[in-house]
Amino acid sequence: MVMKFQGFNAYTKYRILQHALKVKNVSEVCELFGISRTTFYNWETAYQRFGIAGLENKVPKKPKMPNKISKAIEHEILKYVIKYPGDGPRRIYYELKSEGIDVGETGIYNVLKRNNLTRKKQRVEYSKYKIPPRGIKGRKEKAALHLIDPKEAYPGYLVIQRIDYIGTFEGIGKIYQYCFYDTYSKWGEIKLYNKKHDIGIWEYFEQKLAYLLETFNLDIKNLITAKEREFLPYFVKGDKYNKIIDAYNIHHLFIPYEESEVFDDIVEFNEFLVTEFYNKILLNEKLNSFMKVENALNHFIREYNFTNKTSQGPSAGKTPAEIVLERAMEKGTDLDALPLWLLALINSPRRGVRDE
Repeated sequence: MVMKFQGFNAYTKYRILQHALKVKNVSEVCELFGISRTTFYNWETAYQRFGIAGLENKVPKKPKMPNKISKAIEHEILKYVIKYPGDGPRRIYYELKSEGIDVGETGIYNVLKRNNLTRKKQRVEYSKYKIPPRGIKGRKEKAALHLIDPKEAYPGYLVIQRIDYIGTFEGIGKIYQYCFYDTYSKWGEIKLYNKKHDIGIWEYFEQKLAYLLETFNLDIKNLITAKEREFLPYFVKGDKYNKIIDAYNIHHLFIPYEESEVFDDIVEFNEFLVTEFYNKILLNEKLNSFMKVENALNHFIREYNFTNKTSQGPSAGKTPAEIVLERAMEKGTDLDALPLWLLALINSPRRGVRDE
């Protein structure tokens, strides 16, 4: 008589294992009790490792649903669709990630599918008859900006970063510019890219900016990133962004570029770069490749930071490097420990006053 396996309890499994030891024939036991050899050996292994407790029937776990979206997140997705119906799941993913909303592209696609919005034409039609909530996001960002107290200003207190497409230059190609600008000292750092997909903000931050922070014994209190849809993916893709923000304990905000006066200083700095450097590229025959332009700009920025006095602000008459150095000394930085190249630049003669 063959017994069909219908879910034995732990004690019955134990008795089956004992019967197999007695008859010394696993195949016969499996046929008798209607179980597979795989099941038998799984029981045997479990008993050997955990005793009779290992033979207990486990309660099936509730399946995880990583792509299940809450009503609140679905609301944010649909709100974005109303505002930017031309954007698909990937673009929406980057936008929500910049706002601290953790949802994957698949989850976003499922929301769009559930609402018949997977096609651009459907989203455009949907946006015509829906009115997005007004002012909620803007109030949140403005409230966060109010926490920044200008009375506490010092190098590193408020830093702005953004990406710009500078233009296409004959014989050189496209130029994309990443700009990092300290609003107090007027210190600027620039990294150029000639291909959009090569833009790597946080790699440069680690290699160059983190090195400068450690050299001067400084930190960044508030970092504002210009939130522009075209370049937003280059700030939030991957996990390096969160790791660096956490590692340096930086208060970071994404702020729409067109909605805040906080970008006035970096706009003025970029206008200075266009006037004094980019507009002169084609006038210099030696600057006939992207690499040469990049090297020339590095030299230009180095001179700007170390030899040009500022004419406005609380530290007027000082170079950005002098302002940064004063802060470093306040924090107990040993000047003798600074790299020789840095000391040479600090002690170099100034070129005169330039109002950036």
